Amino acid sequence: MEWHTSRGAACLESIVPRDYTGIIQCDGYSGYTSFIKSDWRRDLIVLIGCMAHARRKFFEAKAEGADAQWVLAQIQHLYVIEARAREARAGPIEIRQIRQQQSQVILEQIKARLDELESSHKHRPKSLTGMAISYALNQWEKLTMYVRDGRVQIDNNLIENAIRPSAIGKKNWLFMGDASTGQRAATFYTLIGNSQKEGINAEAYLTDIFKRLPSATTETVKHLTPKAWAAEKCAEKHATSTQPAPVTA
Repeated sequence: MEWHTSRGAACLESIVPRDYTGIIQCDGYSGYTSFIKSDWRRDLIVLIGCMAHARRKFFEAKAEGADAQWVLAQIQHLYVIEARAREARAGPIEIRQIRQQQSQVILEQIKARLDELESSHKHRPKSLTGMAISYALNQWEKLTMYVRDGRVQIDNNLIENAIRPSAIGKKNWLFMGDASTGQRAATFYTLIGNSQKEGINAEAYLTDIFKRLPSATTETVKHLTPKAWAAEKCAEKHATSTQPAPVTA
């Protein structure tokens, strides 16, 4: 995890390697679009949208009437298709086929309805439904890109869920410390997040490495990452379990 004092497109330069080519899945924040349009990145990175972000806007608008509710129902159908594919343990090629055969039709119906609503001016642009429609149409190509690639998800909820604790923390700790502490917090979040990923107790891990860090060298410090620490503990547990039982007379 990295921390910056703003969300400007320039911040992404220190996060995404300069030679990176491929996919970035994200919300509709304009900074991402500006980032991939830089001279040396043009046509090298593809942005894929997040259906959860689009859905959230219609969810916020559902009290305004049937139009937002209809869109929510169609998006729910898309998520059912995804759930069934996961249950079937489908691979990327099969997922792509499923999406093109089942999801594409639903997406076309949603798009047609959104175009109709926008052209009819039924909803005021500043209403919740109007803003949800505008967001979805502006992001439509990115939102539907997942249908073409079975490797990507319909949304980026996995990342959203992973960073939620820090997002909540930002509000709680807004006036504590100064800007320089942000990167320290990001370091701890990274260690704790990787501990969770490796299935180890973050408190036990941090307690142990803080004891070992003073004597660590540039050669041995690599053994103190959550992944290495988890492997070390697994090896210790295996060695203990395979030791022969003591013989008693």
